[in-house]
Amino acid sequence: MRISRALLRERLPGYTGQALLLAAVAWLAWAGFSNFIANVQRLHIASGFRFLGVQAGFEIAQSLLAYAPGSTYGRAVAVATLNTLLVVALASLLATAIGLAVAFGRLVRQPLVRGAAGAYVEVFRNIPLLLQIFFWYFSALALLPPVAESLHLGGILLNNRGLFLPRLQWAGAAPAWDWPVAEGLNVSGGFTLLPELLALTLGLAIYNGAFLAEIFRAGIQSVPTGQSEAASTLGLTGWRAAWLVVLPQALRLALPPAAGQYQTLAKASSLAAAIGYPDIMQIVGGTILSQTSQALEAMALVVLLYAAINLGIALLAHLINRRLLRRPER
Repeated sequence: MRISRALLRERLPGYTGQALLLAAVAWLAWAGFSNFIANVQRLHIASGFRFLGVQAGFEIAQSLLAYAPGSTYGRAVAVATLNTLLVVALASLLATAIGLAVAFGRLVRQPLVRGAAGAYVEVFRNIPLLLQIFFWYFSALALLPPVAESLHLGGILLNNRGLFLPRLQWAGAAPAWDWPVAEGLNVSGGFTLLPELLALTLGLAIYNGAFLAEIFRAGIQSVPTGQSEAASTLGLTGWRAAWLVVLPQALRLALPPAAGQYQTLAKASSLAAAIGYPDIMQIVGGTILSQTSQALEAMALVVLLYAAINLGIALLAHLINRRLLRRPER
């Protein structure tokens, strides 16, 4: 009891200060919320999220869901969220491939390959991401041919309107491919990847791939050299040894920091608003906010959606990491 009382007397000032600080923060939050409600009522401004059930009245250039101007704002939020998830997924996959290739390239013995990989990292991670996105959108993709002169890659069309892919559709009881076809100034059929999506994906992937390359390189170098020697005794050499023996062990250490980089990529996808790609920031934080004038609710949705995406990435990385760390006998 004497020890408990002594500890209580020692820690009581700290506990009291924390309680007072918490009370002050709570009071400030309540005062700010009360002031907001009073101003909303005084100015007769609508509040709440009832607007999500109201007709949106605007079009969205790219939609993975059935959407029309007569759809609701809630439907528009869902479309914008899927568009954001699409660019995050595409950019993450491409950035991972770039990062792994450059990481192994910096570790090979050929000086030309090693120098090129090192130059890639030093150059692209020091160029602002927004500038890279602008380069791809306003310069590189602008050089693509018009629809009438589309580049044909099998059943895929590439022009200054975007990348047109075949789409699988159900025609009656059997699936059938809907192929894109250039007709005059437009392309009918298939699924369209907008130029904004292509530019954003390339910018995010190339920029974040430089950081992922260093993360993967550190993980690869952490694997003992004895593992590569053991793989060579089993007849695994070169890329087979790197892929089957070194890389699985390297990912155990590289995945936690890589997950943070994927979260950075997801947050940076909000730069899509700079080139007009219909993502969460463009649709919810831009169009819906301006039409409804409910800035607090719209920006709250933006914050919650980006937070949910990043928490989902963290959860996925945790599950994969736990699986990688699982002991073989389990």
